[in-house]
Amino acid sequence: MTVVLGPPVAHGRADGDAPVAPVTGARRLVADPDALDAVCAALSALYTPDGQGAPVLLAATDYTVYAVGQFAARCTDPARRLRPSDSVALEPSGLLQSFSATTGWRGPGYMIGEAAGDGRCALRLADGLVASGRAATVFVCEVLRRGDTGAFWAVATRLRPAGADLPRTAAARPAALDEATWERSAVVREYRRRADAVRPGPAGRAPAPSLSDHPAEEQP
Repeated sequence: MTVVLGPPVAHGRADGDAPVAPVTGARRLVADPDALDAVCAALSALYTPDGQGAPVLLAATDYTVYAVGQFAARCTDPARRLRPSDSVALEPSGLLQSFSATTGWRGPGYMIGEAAGDGRCALRLADGLVASGRAATVFVCEVLRRGDTGAFWAVATRLRPAGADLPRTAAARPAALDEATWERSAVVREYRRRADAVRPGPAGRAPAPSLSDHPAEEQP
């Protein structure tokens, strides 16, 4: 079965945005509340009621590295006592709390980390879940930290079997997101690759193969 990606959706905090909301509730239990807000906004933009039980694969390496650094700094800070929320913030699954509360999503969530920090492994797993018929749709969300400002952005997509009614538009980088972070996104690169391979042409042209269609040795 061939799998198709929906257009990437990116959300994050930019210069000139309104002041951040008070750090209460779920925002108090994560290392960076802006990361929570970005994940919620990106996934909510893709969510429809038929995805209530769909898996979400969260590529959260950048967030985890940041959270561990924050925790280590607090452990060595003699002026501050550790709180239970400090250790809870190490768990990246907390980034899905607002999305679940806002949309009613009740599917399984999987946290994935890899050396590159992008969503390549998450996309490969999502491809396999949909292609094998184990899931009718899968959400993939990358949590990427900007190298210049340190702000967190979420880049998300939704995978479905070929033939699903998905919009086919160009992957457009938001004006507030720097090009380096946008190009780091495996979601963006993979969507662009498949879109380039399926340009208008002879009727019946097959969609580009998914990541799971390639032998492992061909994948960097």
